[in-house]
Amino acid sequence: MELRSELSKKYLADSLILLMKKKEFDKITNKDITNKAGLSDITIYRNFKTKEEIIKYYLKNLFDSWHDNWQDSGNIGYQIFSFFWMNKDFINLLYKAKLQYLLIDKILELHDYKKEDPDAIAYSKVTVAYLIFGWCDEWYKRGMKNTPEEMAQYFNHTNK
Repeated sequence: MELRSELSKKYLADSLILLMKKKEFDKITNKDITNKAGLSDITIYRNFKTKEEIIKYYLKNLFDSWHDNWQDSGNIGYQIFSFFWMNKDFINLLYKAKLQYLLIDKILELHDYKKEDPDAIAYSKVTVAYLIFGWCDEWYKRGMKNTPEEMAQYFNHTNK
């Protein structure tokens, strides 16, 4: 049963991404998603509360897959720039839907941020996460003309 549920989630997420390529996020209905996925209407409600939750699921899977292939350079900035670079199409969809803030949650997760962290640790983790996201955000807005390697060099040079 778990496998079927996971497959349903994947079909729903993939379908939403495909729909986002053709239609505004706010205009996509649950019915659109289930029709595209070839699933019954109730399936979406069994697995997700909102379309945003579907995007979070898709993003988690992307990050998990990317993290499995992590190039351990000791430079998380480079890793995040590489993630943006490899997933440009999806990043474009997030920005188009004004959902780019979901990336910050994933970066915080990479820093093992927890609400119960002591203040100083929480502030440190949040500062680093927002710093990295800020760089990625500006890089995206400038058309991602630089390679992840170039961005990591800039990042390392200015943050020493």
